[in-house]
Amino acid sequence: MADFSTEGSPPFINRKLSIAEWQNYVAGYDFGRLKPTRLVLHHTYRPTQAQWRGITTMRGMQRFYAGKGWTSAPHIYTGPDGIWLATPMSQIGIHAGSGNGSLRAGWYSIGLEMVGAFDTARPSAEVWAYAVAVMGELSRRLNIAPRDLISFHRDYTNTKSCPGWAVTKEWVWGEVDAYLRGVAPPAPPPIGPIGTPTPSDEQLLEALLERSFSIKTNGQGYNPDWAFHQYAVEHSLGMPMGPSARITADGVEYNYQPFARDTLYTRIPNWGDVQTLSELLGGSIPPAGLGRALLEATYNAGGSPFRPDWAFHQFAVINRLGPPVGKSAEITVDGKTFGYQAFAVDTLYNLVPNWGDVRLLSALAPAADTPTMRLREALLSATYQQAGTTYRPDWAFHQLARNFAIGAPLSGSFQIKVEQSSYALQVYASTRSLTWCRIGAR
Repeated sequence: MADFSTEGSPPFINRKLSIAEWQNYVAGYDFGRLKPTRLVLHHTYRPTQAQWRGITTMRGMQRFYAGKGWTSAPHIYTGPDGIWLATPMSQIGIHAGSGNGSLRAGWYSIGLEMVGAFDTARPSAEVWAYAVAVMGELSRRLNIAPRDLISFHRDYTNTKSCPGWAVTKEWVWGEVDAYLRGVAPPAPPPIGPIGTPTPSDEQLLEALLERSFSIKTNGQGYNPDWAFHQYAVEHSLGMPMGPSARITADGVEYNYQPFARDTLYTRIPNWGDVQTLSELLGGSIPPAGLGRALLEATYNAGGSPFRPDWAFHQFAVINRLGPPVGKSAEITVDGKTFGYQAFAVDTLYNLVPNWGDVRLLSALAPAADTPTMRLREALLSATYQQAGTTYRPDWAFHQLARNFAIGAPLSGSFQIKVEQSSYALQVYASTRSLTWCRIGAR
């Protein structure tokens, strides 16, 4: 059967089905050239069931995804009022990072979002009945047993409890199997202890990541369902240095995003098939093609066009220093002139006119002699200034950043509040863990 039409951006069907309507819909559904082979189960966390307002909430989430720059989203939401269709099931959705799948890999998953937060309680009877029907009928339509079809969002990330710690696989598989056989489900097991991360830890981590990822992305922020973000966190690539965007090379369209330690890209719509610019380049600077296009886009995100004949840029590419944070400039210390340029991972400098003798600012961190310390402090001050903030050598954040070599600052120090606690935060480009502290903590 022909699918329902979509509206808005990203394209959502925005139609509610009853269980009987869903059964009829999925039984004759045309998945096209590639059928899904997995279903990834989620909980929305927010909105909760009490916040759910049907089509108003669906369109609100659609606007949220559009603000993130997404062109796809989860496929299905089960609320207390019915089964809501979002991204068409024949399209690869964005909902579970590497669990999204891709055309190139030859598989993809259906993303099912249950409305509510289920770390300490299971879904309501209404939400769960609709969810079981979705899983059961997809299992029947695809001829894949529940335990082979259904996975959890937390299977693809260690930063999420999704679909909630109260939801366990044996329980889900047993319920869906009973639905398919038309028998009463087994008695549910008692709800076990909360795992790691705890809800409070998960909320803090997501708040920190959201604010940190927003600095250089025009407010796109962080979303663990986006494969680029999941990959960047799991592989310690640091902060994004620009928003997710599109580029065309040799007639093929790609999505890409520059991070401090690498630029990630994927051919559209292979959302789960994340690839890295560093692997594509292999330490070389190509004259044309996808690698060169991504390299130039990465540097443009940093506000400094790529110059393949510049020693700084050659060194930065080979050593994976990420995009520039500012333009090349000069500074005079103790009567000597130095050229320098701040990159995400480190600041490069040389003594003028020794252009080929490229040095790393991070190598000056342990300096004890006065002239070298003056050079280090001057370069740090210039790096912070290029990043739009001021270097304070007596501040704990700045001392730690220097000692940990976590790259250029992307912001000044600011505060956020999560639940009832306030935190001081400063974002650095190549940090492997966020630099923050709880205000009032000892």
